[in-house]
Formats: sequence, C-alpha cells, structure tokens
Amino acid sequence: MASIHVSYPHQHSMEDARKVTRTFAAKLETKLGVKGVWKGDVLALERQGVKGSLVLSQGVVDVELTLGMMLTPMKGQIEAEVNKQLDRYFG
Repeated sequence: MASIHVSYPHQHSMEDARKVTRTFAAKLETKLGVKGVWKGDVLALERQGVKGSLVLSQGVVDVELTLGMMLTPMKGQIEAEVNKQLDRYFG
C-alpha cells in the first residue's frame, strides 16, 4: 500500500473553505464514487482501493490518502491529480 500526503495553503476563510470542499466532495462522489463523511472540519474519504481524509485548517488543507494494492502503481498520477484539483478549487 502507498500513502499520499499533500498540504496545500489557501487564503479562504474557514466558511468559504468548507463551501469549496463541499463542492469538491460532490464532484468526487459523482465522478469517482468517493464517499465523503464530515466530522467537524475533517472530511473522511472512502472508496474501494482508497481511504483517507481532507482536513481543513485556517490557511491550509491537508489531504492524506492510503491507496490499496491495485492503485499503488498509480501513486504519482493520483498525487499529481490531487494537487491539480486543490489548485483548481483552492488556488
């Protein structure tokens, strides 16, 4: 199994960051089947082969993912896509 950790700085208020994250989570569920469950400012993410979280803090978004065996060879591509989407939604 492979792990991905991305810390992405943002300039949004916490309220705006939550709105952006809700939009992002809805797209993840629609396009990739990733289920998200909120626990405070932590969005727990899960889908077959992927488990992780997106943690909102003032000024930073932390994404942690654990990839299953089948997705481990795609770690670089997945990490690049996470960065791209964070830039798109929070940049």
